[in-house]
Amino acid sequence: MGRHALNAPRLAAIATPRYRAVMAQIDLNADVGEGMALDAGLLGIVTSANVACGGHAGDRVTIRATLKLAREHGVTVGAHPGWPDRGHFGRQRLTWPVADLRATFFAQIADLQGAALETGWPVRYVKLHGALANQVAEDEALAQTVAAWVRETGLGWLVMARTAMERAAERAGVPARLEAFADRSYTPQGLLTPRDQPNAVLHEPNAVAARALMMLERQALPLADGTWLPTRIDSLCVHGDTPDALVIAQTLRIALQGAGWQVKSLQWPVCAG
Repeated sequence: MGRHALNAPRLAAIATPRYRAVMAQIDLNADVGEGMALDAGLLGIVTSANVACGGHAGDRVTIRATLKLAREHGVTVGAHPGWPDRGHFGRQRLTWPVADLRATFFAQIADLQGAALETGWPVRYVKLHGALANQVAEDEALAQTVAAWVRETGLGWLVMARTAMERAAERAGVPARLEAFADRSYTPQGLLTPRDQPNAVLHEPNAVAARALMMLERQALPLADGTWLPTRIDSLCVHGDTPDALVIAQTLRIALQGAGWQVKSLQWPVCAG
């Protein structure tokens, strides 16, 4: 489960009575179906699963296997499309004609929805992956384009809070939920710190849990300049491809529940997926 052991006394200190006064709900999501060995464990902890659907990772075998595991654990499933650039795991920024991006977006979601029909476990939302997600978070025009596509799918959209994604979803009338990243740091602009910069990805489980609880208490994102960006937070993300993802997710869930948070799947509109 990684090199970090659970620290029960420290987690008990994090879970202060202030949180227990009111039972609030929070979703815990992870990116899965990307060929990592931790998926089975993660799907026993998280409440939402963003399933790679053939772009940056995943194929028909992994998609079906992941959906079956999600069904067994009662985990809500979302489509996780990204740039179809497996050599860079979808984390290199690309510039494609809009028509080509539209084609791969719908093809990836269709692959997941086809498997969902076969396994009897529906797709409820879309969450973009990697570089594509970051580009849509920054580019108002691209975000508006993608919002229209999400609306066509009839699915909800799990968006990066306080970005162009959130604004585009609101303008397009797409049901959206706001996501904060438990294991990633933020720039002063409220965007994710690029992965090639120091401390972009956070690895120490107890520190991740303490930071996440503070984010929920303040309903705000901690920025690199020491300020906090206010936002509603509906879901916390743990990346499934990091070596310590399983122990981070487990530590975070223990901390959340100990602090009085009900860890529960998001509610999404029902569609014929």
